[in-house]
Amino acid sequence: MEMDQEEANELKYVLDTFAVPLTELMTVTTASIQQTNDVAALKQMLSCVRLICRMFYSLNYHVLPEVFEDRMNEWFSHFQFFLGYNNPALNESDPEKESCIDGVKSAICENINLYIEKNEEEFEPFLPQFASSVWSLLAGASQAPGQDHLVASAMRFLTTVAKSIHHKLFADPQVLKQVIEGIVIPNLQVREEDEELFDMNWVEYVRRDMEGSDSDTRRRMACELVKGLMQHYPSEVTNLCSTYVSAMLEEGARDPAKNWKSKDCAVYLVVALTVKGQTAAHGATQTNELVGIVDFFTSSVLPELESVHLNTLPVLKADSLKFATTFRSQLPVELLMKALPFVVKLLGAESNVVHSYAAICIERMLVMKENGKPRIPPHELVSYMQPLLTALFQALDLPESAENEYVVKCIMRTISFAGTSLGGLPGDVVQFSLNKLGARLAEVAKNPRQPTFNHYLFECISAIVRFGSTSDSSIVASCENVLFPIFQGILEQDVAEFTPYVFQLLSQLAEVRQPPLPAAYSAIFPALLAPVFWEQPANVPALVRLLQAYLEKSSEEIVQSSKLEGVLGVFQKLIASRSHDHEGFFILNTLVEFLPLNSFSKYLQTIWSLLCQRLMASRTAKYARSFVVFCCMFICKHGTEAMAESLDSVQSGLFLNILQGVFVQDAEKISGKEEEKVCVVAFTKVLCEWTGLHPPQMASLWTSLLSAAVTLIERPEVQAAGEEELEFEEMGYTAAFAPLHNVGKREKDPVPEVSDVTAYLAQSLGRLCNSHPGQFMPRVQQMAELQQRALLGYCSAQGVQLR
Repeated sequence: MEMDQEEANELKYVLDTFAVPLTELMTVTTASIQQTNDVAALKQMLSCVRLICRMFYSLNYHVLPEVFEDRMNEWFSHFQFFLGYNNPALNESDPEKESCIDGVKSAICENINLYIEKNEEEFEPFLPQFASSVWSLLAGASQAPGQDHLVASAMRFLTTVAKSIHHKLFADPQVLKQVIEGIVIPNLQVREEDEELFDMNWVEYVRRDMEGSDSDTRRRMACELVKGLMQHYPSEVTNLCSTYVSAMLEEGARDPAKNWKSKDCAVYLVVALTVKGQTAAHGATQTNELVGIVDFFTSSVLPELESVHLNTLPVLKADSLKFATTFRSQLPVELLMKALPFVVKLLGAESNVVHSYAAICIERMLVMKENGKPRIPPHELVSYMQPLLTALFQALDLPESAENEYVVKCIMRTISFAGTSLGGLPGDVVQFSLNKLGARLAEVAKNPRQPTFNHYLFECISAIVRFGSTSDSSIVASCENVLFPIFQGILEQDVAEFTPYVFQLLSQLAEVRQPPLPAAYSAIFPALLAPVFWEQPANVPALVRLLQAYLEKSSEEIVQSSKLEGVLGVFQKLIASRSHDHEGFFILNTLVEFLPLNSFSKYLQTIWSLLCQRLMASRTAKYARSFVVFCCMFICKHGTEAMAESLDSVQSGLFLNILQGVFVQDAEKISGKEEEKVCVVAFTKVLCEWTGLHPPQMASLWTSLLSAAVTLIERPEVQAAGEEELEFEEMGYTAAFAPLHNVGKREKDPVPEVSDVTAYLAQSLGRLCNSHPGQFMPRVQQMAELQQRALLGYCSAQGVQLR
C-alpha cells in the first residue's frame, strides 16, 4: 500500500528522531544479554528486544530507510546472534506458552522475510547465513504449541526464498529431500492439540481448516512451503512427495485404526502438491497436472466416504470431505454424483466437524457453475431432495449443532437450487421444511446468539416464499399460518436482531399476495406506524418496503381507515434525515403510483412545502436525485398539468423554477434502469404535452430538458452481467441492515405502457412538430451534435421526420 505525502513526512520525522537511538538500544541490549545469566533480567531484556524487532519491521515496511541500510551489518549480526541463542533456563514450563526467546526469534524471522520480499538485492549477501540459521532452528523445534508461531514464521521465510530468484538454494535433490522429510511432513502431522480442537472446539477447527483462518498454523505454512518449492521444481517436488504419499498410504492401510494419522498427512500433502490456484466459489481452479486427482479420489478418498461406519475415523472422513470440496470443479460430475449419497449420509455423523464438512461440501457442489449453468443438473438432484433436506434438519438436532451455520446455509442452498420446482417435490417437502424452519426460528428467537446462523435461517424461509409461491399459491398461505404467530411474538417482544428480517419477510409475503390482503395483514398495519420500530435504523429499509407493499395491495383500505396520515407522518420523519430521506421518497413514489390523486390531493401542498424546504436548506446529490424521480413519477401517473398546478399552489412559478434548477441540473445524477426510464418518459411529457414550455422565451429550457432526456437514454448501463450471482455468493449477515437475497429488490416498471423510451420520445416529438411546424425543430438544432445525432437516429428508426 502506497503512502501519501503526510504519512511519508511522518515516517521521515520518526526515522530522523528515532532510528539511531533504536539501533543503539538494540546494540546495548544485545551486549547486556551476552554478559548476564540472571533469568529475570534476561526475560525483561528479551521482551525489550522483541519490541525493538517489531518497531524495526514497522519502520522498514514501506521502504528501506537509509539509516538502516547504512547499519545493516550491525542489525543483521544481532539477528544472527538471537536466532542461534538458546538458554534452557528461559524455557516455559507450560508447553502451550511461547517463551520470550521464541518470541524474539519469531519477530526476527518476520523481519528477514520482509527484507527478502522487499529488499532482495540488499539482503542477498546475508541470505545464505540466515537460510542456514532458520533451517537449523526448524530442525531443533519441538511439536509444542508454544513454538507454533516460531515454526510458522520460519517456514514462511523459507517459502519466500523458494519463490524468489534465490530458489537455487533448494536446487540440490538432497536439500529438497531434507526439506520435505525434515520440515514439511513433521509439520503436516496431526497433533494431539489438533485432535483436541477437532473434538472440543469444532467451530474453531472448521474456521481454521476449511475457511482458511489458520494462516499462521504449522499445517498451513507447511502446505505453503510445498507450493513455494513447486514454483521452480514441480517435477522434482511432485516425484519426491509422491514417494512419501505412497509410503504413508501403505502405512495407513496396514492398520487403519492405529495408523490413520499417516493417511491424514498423505491427504494434506496431496492437496498441497496439487492446488496451484483456488477461489471460494470454485475451489481448486489450477492444479498440478503431474498429480492424478481422479485416481487419488477414487482409490483413497471415496472409500472413506463410502464407509458404513459413520462415526469411525472422523478426522479422515473430514479430510475426504474437504478433498471433495476443494476439487469439486476438477472431478467429473459422474464421480461427484456417485459420492453425493454418501456425503448426505455423513450429515448424520456424530462429529460436528464431519457433518459440518458434509454440509459445506454439498452446498459448494450446488453452487458450481459451468458455462453459466449449474454443473450438477437440477433434474438429477430431484430424487435426493427429500432425503437431503431430512438429513440436514436432523443434523440441526445433533448436540452442539442446533445453530450450525454451515448446515442452515446448505438448507438455504438446497431450497434455492430446487428453484421453481420446489412446489412439485414429493412427500410434502415444502411443508416439512417450513415446519422445521418455523420451529427453529421460534427457538432461536428466545435468545439470538449466532447472527450468521440467524441470517441464513431467514434466507431459507424467504427462499421458500420466493420459489414456492411461483409454483404453488397455497405455499404462501402455509407460510403465513406457520410464521405469523412467531412473527407476532418477535414483534411483541421487540427482538431487535430479528425485527428487520420479520419486516422483510412480511413485505415479501404481501408482495406475492393478490389484493386485497387478508385480515391478518390489516391487524398488523397499525403497529407498523409505531415510533418504537422506526427508532431502530436497521428496521427502516424493511419497514419502508413493507409500507410500500401495503400501499400497493391495500391502498383503498388505508385511505378508508384514515391511516394515510400516519403513513405521511412516517414520510415526514424520514425526509428530515440525510440517512433515510431516499426511503421517504420510496413511500411517496408508491403512494403516487397506486393511489388515485383525489385520495391524497389535500396533502399535496404540505408535501411540496416539506420537500422544497429540505431542498433549499440541505440539498444533497442523493436528495436531489430522489426528488427528481418522485416528480417524474407524479408526472407519469397524473400528468404535467396536475404537477404544475400543485407546485404553483405553493408558490407561483415554482414548477418552472424546479424544471430549470433541479430537473435540468440534476438529471445526470439519475441512476438505475427504472429511474432513468420514468425520468425520460416524464421529460417527454413535459416537453410535448405541457404548453408552459411552448412560448419562445422557454426555448432554451425546452432544449436543455430534451438534452437531459437524450443523455439519460444514451448513458451506458452500469450494472455488469452476472452481478446478481456475485451478490448471491457474497450474501450474508452484516452488523447493519442485512438484506435477504431471496427477498430481492423491489423493482417494478412504473410505466409499463411504454416499452421503448426511444420510440416514445421520437413519436411524441413527431406529433408535437407536426402540430407546430417550424417551431420546435430550431430548438432541436440547438442541442449538442452528439445528442442531436442520437435523437435523429431514434426518429429515423420510427419513421418520424421532425419539421
